[in-house]
Amino acid sequence: MSRLSSMVERPYTKTLQWRNEKFDKKSRKVSQEKGWYFYQPSTVEGEKGTNVMLEMPITFMWLLSATSFTGFNETEGVSVYSNEVLSEKDLKEFFPKNAGENVEDYYARLKSYMVLTAKMGKETLATGFYKDIKDTVVAKGGKYCQPNYAMLINADGTTEIVRFLFSGSSIETWIPFCSNRSMMAKKGIQLAGSVEKSKGSNDYEAPTFEFVDVDAKYVKAADAAAQTVVDYFKFLIGDSKTEVTELETADTGEEKMPWD
Repeated sequence: MSRLSSMVERPYTKTLQWRNEKFDKKSRKVSQEKGWYFYQPSTVEGEKGTNVMLEMPITFMWLLSATSFTGFNETEGVSVYSNEVLSEKDLKEFFPKNAGENVEDYYARLKSYMVLTAKMGKETLATGFYKDIKDTVVAKGGKYCQPNYAMLINADGTTEIVRFLFSGSSIETWIPFCSNRSMMAKKGIQLAGSVEKSKGSNDYEAPTFEFVDVDAKYVKAADAAAQTVVDYFKFLIGDSKTEVTELETADTGEEKMPWD
């Protein structure tokens, strides 16, 4: 990690993930309610933080999507994670061809920005494009994750940039929803519930997404927030020495879904 990268603050305040309900068979009680959780670090040195559920409905403006790996290796008891990469379309917009740079070199440069380094704990599992290393990472407990940066609209009208990690059941409902990019650019998105799903003998719930109208001031604020996130990625991508760090997730384990 370079000196400069240690001085740049991340633009988001919290990382949110969908968690299904967990039932403790011994106590016969629900140990975790379904919902959107973020990890709250402890203010006491040496103590673990807690998982906090954000009350629904949750309203946000979508800003930017990326690609990464997440997961948990049960045998080793460690997380699987990677850096985040942007799509070729976004990279073309954020990193235009330099004067005098030929097309071949330009595309080689863009491709270099799309390389993922997947890790399991401190061990590097694989380095390469997603499609090329997917099988290796999945075999170790990893799975596809789509980090999405968003501007959260709080109940009191204030806003903050947050990061959603969509994987497992949440990616199942998010992918078809986010196909309408024109709506995503001008509408707010609300999280207010979930839908029952099943695969084989496994019953679970996936979060639902809905477009909602928001005040024009939030659309304008989202444009500024998106630029903040873009500038953050421009710095990270431009700093070739930036270290791949573990994603801050709602807990240290990953729920196992039927399609993983």
